[in-house]
Amino acid sequence: MKRIVILAMVAALFLAPAIATAACEVEGSGEVNVISNSFPVLELIANTMKACANDNLKIEYKLTTEHKEETAQALAASSSPYDLVQVSNTTIPAWQAAGQLQPMNDLVDKYRDQYKLEDSMLIRIGGDIMAVAFQVNAQHLFYRTDLLEKHGIAVPKTYDEVLAAAEKLKSEESIEFPLGGTYKSGWNLAQEFINMFMGMGGEFFKPGTAEPSLNSEAGVKALEMMKKLMAYMSPNALALDTTAIMQQFQQGKIAMATLWASRAAKMDDEAESKVVGLIEFTAAPSASKGAHPATTLWWDGFSLAKNMDGDRDLAFQMIMLGLSEEVVKANNDVAIWLRSAYKPTRFSKGVAESAMGGAPSYPMQPQISMVHAAIGNNIGDFLAGKESAEESLADVEAEYTKAAKEKGFIK
Repeated sequence: MKRIVILAMVAALFLAPAIATAACEVEGSGEVNVISNSFPVLELIANTMKACANDNLKIEYKLTTEHKEETAQALAASSSPYDLVQVSNTTIPAWQAAGQLQPMNDLVDKYRDQYKLEDSMLIRIGGDIMAVAFQVNAQHLFYRTDLLEKHGIAVPKTYDEVLAAAEKLKSEESIEFPLGGTYKSGWNLAQEFINMFMGMGGEFFKPGTAEPSLNSEAGVKALEMMKKLMAYMSPNALALDTTAIMQQFQQGKIAMATLWASRAAKMDDEAESKVVGLIEFTAAPSASKGAHPATTLWWDGFSLAKNMDGDRDLAFQMIMLGLSEEVVKANNDVAIWLRSAYKPTRFSKGVAESAMGGAPSYPMQPQISMVHAAIGNNIGDFLAGKESAEESLADVEAEYTKAAKEKGFIK
């Protein structure tokens, strides 16, 4: 994905009917069926699309938290009941590899000018545009402004600087630990490693193959950095997930952490937080000076089902209407939108800086979910002092290789 210009976040607003209907000039008639997850920005998009329905155009939109399972079944059928499906970094690889989605290059060319379609929204796999993205999330640095100022600490830009800041903050009596981290064994821990590994310049696979290459210099350096950071966290770090770290911040127990942008506004929730107005946000630290921020961008978007029955041209226009510039301008704070019309807020600052600093998209190879699982299941042994970094990474590669062979990725 090209460098993304990103911007803001949080509370669900709904389009005024006049705004929604003003944009509903579509070519053609018929029926468009859509399925997606259910959360505020998707509810907004659903309402926007449905507001375009008329005597000649029927819009059926299903919002469901079971969308992954239902979409997988629909895409695998001979004919899908859905024309448009919501996709993300984690869902598109398998569906794309199975040939269940269709390229949209021609439709992008046809409607680019009419709907002010921007390159930052286009998800390319190979030479094909396989999705149009509308929002992004990422982990980035949260920090206590008062404590950094008290101890004369500049906002860290690298993880070496984070470690130096943590050492100074050890003497701060008002907090329990200088750092927090979403290091819960399993998915959370693996995500932390992936951020650091890619920040170290690591490559998951040997060139042109699905064979792993994690047991490498970059892999060892990533684990060693994670262990250094863990020394400044709770002794229970391997049991703490995103919600736990958010709560540590809110209760004034930690001074810094890399946390998801979607949790930023919770820092100022007066019903939960004791540190309202004291937390600020910036790009994720880089793993080394001059490198890109050590985080990955996670996006959500829409794709066309390969086995759809409906009019692909009409369905694509509904994507454009739901993600229009007018929708973004009217609902600036609903999501971290992927349009230049979106205006940054304090809570989206860290994502914007991470993206503009060159943070990459989360990997989209179809086998990456197996890599993610293998990492989460094995690197905790190194961090707990039970194995060397090389031994834990060898375990990761062995688990992944077994799974990849069973799925046919490795012969």
